[in-house]
Amino acid sequence: MAEMITKGKEQVRGKSVLLFSGGMDSLIINSLLKPDILLNVSMNSTYDDRERETFPNLISEFEDLIYLDRELDLARYERDDAIVPNRNAHLVLLASHYGETIWLGSVSGDRSFDKDEMFYWYMETLLNHMWQAQHWTEERTFTVSSPFKDRTKTDLVEEYLEKGGQPQYLLDSYSCYEGGQYHCGHCKACFRKWVALENNGIMTLAAVSKSIKGKPYWLQEPWEAPWLEEILYQIYNGGYRGIEDKDIIDALDKTPRYVDLDRFANNENG
Repeated sequence: MAEMITKGKEQVRGKSVLLFSGGMDSLIINSLLKPDILLNVSMNSTYDDRERETFPNLISEFEDLIYLDRELDLARYERDDAIVPNRNAHLVLLASHYGETIWLGSVSGDRSFDKDEMFYWYMETLLNHMWQAQHWTEERTFTVSSPFKDRTKTDLVEEYLEKGGQPQYLLDSYSCYEGGQYHCGHCKACFRKWVALENNGIMTLAAVSKSIKGKPYWLQEPWEAPWLEEILYQIYNGGYRGIEDKDIIDALDKTPRYVDLDRFANNENG
């Protein structure tokens, strides 16, 4: 039987907690904000194990990293597009046990509603309601936010590099929905990472061309993703990911797909 927590009241933690995945966004936010605690929650998703393989390269031995392995098993709810509905609500509730300032690694261009300002407000309000002073706890007051929600991935990488961040750490981070040894290059996570790296002059090559140090970074060229035509149509006909659209165009303009940009810009898309 699990040991019960019965002695004394719950107390204010006074800590900042970053929900840390090992992806590029959480790596950069950790570097820029220096949270008290990095919290990694295994959800048994397709890419969980592969993300954790990167941690020894990304995290200093002096940083406080907490692993939670048995709290959540959301694999049964994971969709084939790698979306796990309600994922961030579960994560925020778990993070509340470790600190009152909770940071998520969301940026401009993220489209899910569990990463927007209204979600953060509702979660903050819920926690502040549940953790009012009562017979079992002191009052704890929470803030829930994504501090770089108004910045794109390209912006975030630029600031990281300007403040002395090392490009190799960005390459060591893992952002792929497939969960394989190398980035597949064609999922949305890979594509968005490629856009941010390309726009900041960080070279990444695919297995289909040359490789870096004998190993490919992408298994397939990101700019050859099969869904890219649909995305370009959206960008040129009302928008796709808001201000991130410009970053996408800037990155593609450096590739053989620049001819498609001209075609869509001239409304020659059929």
